[in-house]
Amino acid sequence: MSNEEYYGKILYNKQMSEDWLSLLEDAPAFNRFDSKPITALLSAPCDLGTLVLREEEHSFHDRGTLETLRSFYQTHRFFDYSMTRRCFKVIDGFSSYKVPFVNWHFALCPLESPENGMWVNPLEVYQLQTIRGVCFAELRNGVIIELPIQKRSFIDQAEKAIYSLCYLRREYSITLNYKGGPLDYFQLPVTPFLLSLRKRPLLQHWVTDRGVFHQRYLSEVLRKHQERN
Repeated sequence: MSNEEYYGKILYNKQMSEDWLSLLEDAPAFNRFDSKPITALLSAPCDLGTLVLREEEHSFHDRGTLETLRSFYQTHRFFDYSMTRRCFKVIDGFSSYKVPFVNWHFALCPLESPENGMWVNPLEVYQLQTIRGVCFAELRNGVIIELPIQKRSFIDQAEKAIYSLCYLRREYSITLNYKGGPLDYFQLPVTPFLLSLRKRPLLQHWVTDRGVFHQRYLSEVLRKHQERN
């Protein structure tokens, strides 16, 4: 499906509509082997499963959003979310309840309970708009989704997710002595939403020493291995 066919479609949170039906009816099965960035994981109304949005395509998985994400990151051997979730607890300003999923190329914010809530890639948000107290996100592919949280909360979550992405890239960068700030490690797409985030406090300087995540993640891997044995 081209971007033109996505424009104007509005997906309300947990409320079935013609736009929901049109996407669900022709959605192919989710391909966990496809490594392209995920735009959003949406819990389909009536507990049907998960609608997976990417830039110019969508698919469906008959499991919850976290289980769908787990099948993706395990297939590609990305960082285990259950362990990164614990690791990021040591970073100032993060909660363990809504820790983002991150890999080298994108991040996903859990907006509700991670197990079966909505996940959104902030890099794929074009702009936000609040209508009668409800926040909507227009994605770069043209789809508009109703967010289950307020605009201010989403901005906070997006800021943390982008910081986490930049931090991960810095953590494993081969350039050890580079003194750049968070946004020097990742080039943000040019959208109204992301332009508004560039001056957010967390993206101006590092709040965590280099090596903290790496050491903690190795400890989590070792602990998990010992539990299995």
